[in-house]
Amino acid sequence: MLKLALTTKWIVALFLCLLMAAVFAGLAQWQISRSILPDSGSDYYTDTEYLALDQVSEPGQPFTFQEVRKEGKDVFLRYVLIRAKLLPTDAVLVNNRVQLDGSQGSWLVIPAISEFGRTFIAVGFIEDPNIALEVLDQVKLMPASLSYQPLDGRYLPSEAPLEQTANGNFDSMSVAQLVNFVNWPDASNGVYPGFIAMTKVSKFTDLKAVDPIEIGLSKTDAGLNWLSLFYALEWIAFALFAVFMWWRLLADAYRKEQQALLDENS
Repeated sequence: MLKLALTTKWIVALFLCLLMAAVFAGLAQWQISRSILPDSGSDYYTDTEYLALDQVSEPGQPFTFQEVRKEGKDVFLRYVLIRAKLLPTDAVLVNNRVQLDGSQGSWLVIPAISEFGRTFIAVGFIEDPNIALEVLDQVKLMPASLSYQPLDGRYLPSEAPLEQTANGNFDSMSVAQLVNFVNWPDASNGVYPGFIAMTKVSKFTDLKAVDPIEIGLSKTDAGLNWLSLFYALEWIAFALFAVFMWWRLLADAYRKEQQALLDENS
C-alpha cells in the first residue's frame, strides 16, 4: 500500500486533504480563541463596540447576549443601540442598586417602545431616596416621545421578581414584573428579555441628583463560550475526517488493486 501511496495521484490527493485539514484547523483555532472569555468579574476590557439591539436580541426570545467579546489580546465591552419612544408617565424606581463606589440607591427606569418591541431603560442612579421620589414625580410629568430617539447603554439580563415596596417602588429589575405595570399604547409587540442601563451622561443626568449608572461586569461561573467551543470541536473533527478520507480511499484502491491481481492469477 505504501507503493501506491507514493504515486503522483495519491500524493496530490494527500496534499489536497492536508490543505483542507489545515483550513479546518485554522477555523478551529479561531473558534477556540472566541470560546475563552476573559474573567467577567475583573471589569477588564480594552475597548468598546456598539451593536444594534435587534442584532443581539429579539422580543420574546431567551436572553443570550454576551457583554464581553475577546479577539486576540483585545477585550471588547459591548453596548447596544436602540431607537425608542420613551413613556415617562409610567416611570418607576428600582431599589437595591449599588454603584461601583459602593453608594446605594435607586435606578430611575422608564418604559420604552422600539420599532420592534417593548423594553425598559434604566436612565440614571439616585442615591437619596427622598430626592428619588421627587425626581420620579418630575419625570412622570414629562410628555411621551412622539418620535423614535437614539439611545445606548449596557444590555443586561432581567432579575427575579420581588414584591413591590409600600410606596410602589420595586426591589428588583424584573422585566416580567415591570411589564405588567405599564399602560402600553401598543401591547401587540413582544417584550425584550433584557433591559438597557445607560452609563453615560444624558438629559436625565441633568436632573437633580441623577448620576450615570456605574456597574461592573456581570460575574459568570464559567470563562467559556460553549457554543464557540462546540464549533471548534466540529472543525477539528472535519480536519481529522479529511485525512481519514484520504487513508480510507487509498485503502479501498489498494484492496481493489489486490483483488484485480488475484482475479488475473486465478
